[in-house]
Amino acid sequence: MLCILILLVTGCGQNNREKAIDYLTQNQRNDASLIVFTDRPSERPFTVELQTQLNEVNNENLRAKGPITNVTFYNVRDENKFNYEKIFGLKSYPYMILFEKGQITLETQEPEEIVQHFKKR
Repeated sequence: MLCILILLVTGCGQNNREKAIDYLTQNQRNDASLIVFTDRPSERPFTVELQTQLNEVNNENLRAKGPITNVTFYNVRDENKFNYEKIFGLKSYPYMILFEKGQITLETQEPEEIVQHFKKR
């Protein structure tokens, strides 16, 4: 009985992860979405740095499949459709996840790492 319960809980957790990813990427364009998780309103220096790094990726065509135009902020303290902290194991903020074609291709807390991610390709 315990094994069945464990399988149900584990299966549901994975299913929630897939549903959360589908939800987070439902409006993406060019097969890319950058999701930024925060635990308070975004601070201007972070937002400016993130925009600067995304401009570099987009303006220098570092991403061959087109620019990253879908950037969404989620405050984990607000009521959300999913428990992102639990699903993605979020512990510190801001935390960014880059999705390409519905798959996680980068997880970082540093905007500069987005540029480095595409320069390595």
